[in-house]
Amino acid sequence: MVRRYVHLDIGTTVTRARAWDVSGRRAELKGYALAPTPPPSDDADLTEGVRLAYSELTSRLGESRFDPEEVLVTVSAGGEPKVACAGVVKGISGDSARRAALSAGATVTDLLAVDDGRFEYQRILDLKRQDISMVLMAGGVDEEIIGQGRHQLYNVARVVAQGLPERRGTGKRVPVVYAASVDGREEVSKIFGDSIQVVWTENVRSRLEEENLDPARDAVLGVFSSSIRQDPRFTGLGRFGAAKVLPSGHALGLAVRRIAESLGQNVMVISLDGDAVQVLTVIKGVFTRTVTPVTLVGAKDVARWLPSARLAGLLEDTLACWKMAPGSLPASWDDLAVYLAVQKQALLEAIREHSSTAIELRGIHRQRQIGETFQVNVKGGDTLVRMERIGTVCVTGYLAGLLSPAAHVSLLVDALDDHGATKVYLDRDGILESLAAVSNDGAIMPGDALSPVALLLSPGRNEERVGPKWAFLRAGPAPEPLQVVQGEISRVPIPAGKRPVVELHPSARGDVGDGEGRRVAVLAEGFGSIYVDARPRGRRTGDLYRENVRTYRALGVFPEDVLAGWERGAR
Repeated sequence: MVRRYVHLDIGTTVTRARAWDVSGRRAELKGYALAPTPPPSDDADLTEGVRLAYSELTSRLGESRFDPEEVLVTVSAGGEPKVACAGVVKGISGDSARRAALSAGATVTDLLAVDDGRFEYQRILDLKRQDISMVLMAGGVDEEIIGQGRHQLYNVARVVAQGLPERRGTGKRVPVVYAASVDGREEVSKIFGDSIQVVWTENVRSRLEEENLDPARDAVLGVFSSSIRQDPRFTGLGRFGAAKVLPSGHALGLAVRRIAESLGQNVMVISLDGDAVQVLTVIKGVFTRTVTPVTLVGAKDVARWLPSARLAGLLEDTLACWKMAPGSLPASWDDLAVYLAVQKQALLEAIREHSSTAIELRGIHRQRQIGETFQVNVKGGDTLVRMERIGTVCVTGYLAGLLSPAAHVSLLVDALDDHGATKVYLDRDGILESLAAVSNDGAIMPGDALSPVALLLSPGRNEERVGPKWAFLRAGPAPEPLQVVQGEISRVPIPAGKRPVVELHPSARGDVGDGEGRRVAVLAEGFGSIYVDARPRGRRTGDLYRENVRTYRALGVFPEDVLAGWERGAR
């Protein structure tokens, strides 16, 4: 039996419509259409692009009766939930609230906490100024102070009550999702009074060593679903009846979980959205999502990725112009070099932020005296993000369909800090979010829906431990050693029509994914290239311009005459 699903994505500039036919464990893209999204404003009908894209889709399919089983609408054009998070201790309940909001596909605008360095009146004023959809409030048992009960939790509630802004166009205050101490509900309810809508849900962090994000995430999604149908900018969604409406970030998160479940391994998805970088991972069964604005990168940091000193001299002006119009695309090779440098630094910072957010929670549960309120005794808190443990990386987003595969490889090898064997897939058509529309219909593997780009091999920060017998390619009866040159990156084409296997033979102390000294074998079927990266990590002290040119030449990102011109003018 074939079932028809339709996915409508309301993006910032473009609205996309896709029709899927699902049969058993296979999903086939049957039709695709685009329409411009109206510029966002208080009175704009952002669903006009949906109407046009849907009409174009039905016309292209040419079917007399178009009756999809389900319609999924994802929203990122100003309609995604904007959440201000509030907690008692910033690094405990505050961070848990932030992780819950991000997992719902929200943009986190602020994190209010007793230890955030602001005075109480500053928190109130900062909250009042924000254009948000809701406040997510947390705070639990492990942060209590002996003899004072939930005093600090109530202080946070008073800040929220006094600073809560009005919802756009309604005159009513935005709702509060309460994911804090159950025992504090009665007093907090008195503080909020009848004028504030409160959605009560389970405590997101009732114990120091445990998180319970799902109820808070679902509550945020519930408020989002209710509010967007009342938003005058999205009234046109009514023509699709009971269509499921999700934030784009949450739909992408569902796809990431789906892929991790299908593969049975740790997965990372990077969404290059132009003005922001989303990083989503499932590691040890734990899902984490972070969003890092590209516009925060500094010129000094970007300059180290440029291939020419001449470009570095123009960087300040170029960066300022780009930040004013982040959706603009490069129009020359010089522009592309600067663009890639900006995206590399943004991706590097996004990976760092994600690594500090995706952590293992381990701690000691004990009561604390007043003087110890913020002296949290945590054992561990190690990051979950270890690239030698992540075997699959998928790139999606606005730039996935614009940059060449070689350009994407250059972004990853410079910013990802890859280690071991990493399979890279590219979502050029932006279909990952659509997997949420067919999430109940079997498993779709990345190779079914995504383009295999490259297999990255790297010893990581153990590059001094590699040698001529570190990596092997088995495309026939006997494995052949791959050339590994310390300090260099090289491309190795994979023979077509084979089922090649790549083997890594680390030294006794080297770890490429399965532990020190353990060999790893990876099936490279479907991939056209292997990139062996034995460059030093974290110690770039030489002629960075020429080093960047050498990397671009090895990867084939720019034409040779362009690279030669940069070399002649590198100094």
